[in-house]
Amino acid sequence: MRTKQLRLNDAAQIRKRMGEFLGKQINIVLTDSTVMFGELKKVNDGEIVLRNMRLENISYPFAAIAEVYFDTKV
Repeated sequence: MRTKQLRLNDAAQIRKRMGEFLGKQINIVLTDSTVMFGELKKVNDGEIVLRNMRLENISYPFAAIAEVYFDTKV
């Protein structure tokens, strides 16, 4: 079994395609190079809400997101 990775590293791509990942576990790279992992709970016009591994909902503005990646098993 292989892992396939989808990476979104353009601000326009991230805004356009984030709705496709609702309810799925994703990795977010912030502009300060911090990586956050969790389940995507909500996408608004200016931010996303991610539930982290401590089951806390945290919102991140699109301006703070540098890259999003999503792993799937193929």
